[in-house]
Amino acid sequence: MTHVTIVLAAGLASLGLQGVLLPFLRRYLMDVPNGRSSHLAPTARGGGVAVVAGTWLGVVAGWLAGLPVPWLIAVVALGLFALLGLLDDMRGLGVMPRSSIQFGIALWLALWILWSRTDLVGLSLAGGIVAAAIWLAGFTNAYNFMDGINGISALNAVVAGGWFAYVGWHWDVPHLPTLSLAVAGAAAGFLPWNVPRARVFLGDVGSYAIGMSLAGLALWAVVSGVPLWTAFAPLLVYVLDTGWTLARRILSGRPWWEAHREHVYQRLVDGGWSHVQSSLVSAVAALMCCAAATVTSSVGVIVGALILLIGAACYLLLPRAIHGTAPTPRGRPRREDRFPQPVVPPRTGRGRPSDHGRGAVR
Repeated sequence: MTHVTIVLAAGLASLGLQGVLLPFLRRYLMDVPNGRSSHLAPTARGGGVAVVAGTWLGVVAGWLAGLPVPWLIAVVALGLFALLGLLDDMRGLGVMPRSSIQFGIALWLALWILWSRTDLVGLSLAGGIVAAAIWLAGFTNAYNFMDGINGISALNAVVAGGWFAYVGWHWDVPHLPTLSLAVAGAAAGFLPWNVPRARVFLGDVGSYAIGMSLAGLALWAVVSGVPLWTAFAPLLVYVLDTGWTLARRILSGRPWWEAHREHVYQRLVDGGWSHVQSSLVSAVAALMCCAAATVTSSVGVIVGALILLIGAACYLLLPRAIHGTAPTPRGRPRREDRFPQPVVPPRTGRGRPSDHGRGAVR
């Protein structure tokens, strides 16, 4: 029952705070659509503020219920990434300053996670800390790149949070379930505001905070003795989609850092699928990765890897199959985008071109 309390506290706080913040976000933080956007109407951004607050309240609820709570430094790191994302939402930070700050925070968190703990896949402490920092910052950016359509990041956060809670219980990693359930609950509380029609986007504040949290949970699981397959299972879809897309751009000689619409989820939307359908495909694929990790212990690593490879091929080839059967002009309005949005026009200088669905470093 105490774990249910965490989910309810985080979810209800996120759901309620979103309504309180929305008028302010509509006035000061607006996403203005552009050629690479997946939405057509100006939409408030920065909804991740409520998600972060809900996560914190979920952790507090767990502490009050007597559960092991996440370490203060992890909660602070979540807040620092959220603050960086909020500044990015408001001001639009450049690539170098943003990346430098991200890596600095990630290095600090990695140092704390790995200090006096097991080596990271056989690396020395120094090598493990650097590798962990690259992972934390890299996945945070991948999560940000993938946050481009309604519901996709919140749904994946629910899946990943639930999985990490299970991992914490099954492998006896005491602190893992509390933060995992808080993240999952807060993300679930955001969904009614974002699906099927987005009244508000997570923004960088939300995608940075959630991405860092999930990357940190996976890292903590690994250093606590959880198998790599199991620890990274719910995050593989985002890693695969981002890595495949960047590799295709590099191999074709196109600048990998430029914004684009080549992620699998974007191509599905351009092929005629709704945001909800495309987001569900991503979440179901993440669930399948978790299922493959579960059966690996009984069928063996080779069979588990084969299952993942087949699933990865199906996921990556799905847009081609969709385009082949139901081609749709790029940028076609979706049902959720055709509803009128009762927004207040942003003050001069407050709105800026949308990064929702940008898919690359801006």
